[in-house]
Amino acid sequence: MPGTFPYDFDFGTTLTLPTRDDVGQGARRLDGCYVEEGEGEATFVPPKSFLSQPPLWRIDVLQDLMHDFELVRRHAIVEWAQSLAASNPLVDEAVRLRAFRDACEQLGIHMPANFEALLVLAQRFKAAGSPDPT
Repeated sequence: MPGTFPYDFDFGTTLTLPTRDDVGQGARRLDGCYVEEGEGEATFVPPKSFLSQPPLWRIDVLQDLMHDFELVRRHAIVEWAQSLAASNPLVDEAVRLRAFRDACEQLGIHMPANFEALLVLAQRFKAAGSPDPT
């Protein structure tokens, strides 16, 4: 997808997903996310309790959520690329990457600028027998 992704956070090469350990004490769930399972579509309908908060608070919370959503999205992109590579192990890596990029472009999936570095990192974790960050 041409152009700059509007929420291009700098994650470096981390693929570590957020966990419940990252949730602060006293944090509460935020309702309002709806997912159409069959279609893979989602919507956020902010509840009144969210909209009643001050604007700067809402901005801060939404930026935190966008950050975590983007990290989880990048993790899924790497996982998908790895599964496609495993299904075509005899195809040259450069050809696989180009095909993957083309597929993402056709599907409207924004690729992180450091996508290849993320793949290399994930492969090194697997080769070293370390817990896979994906």
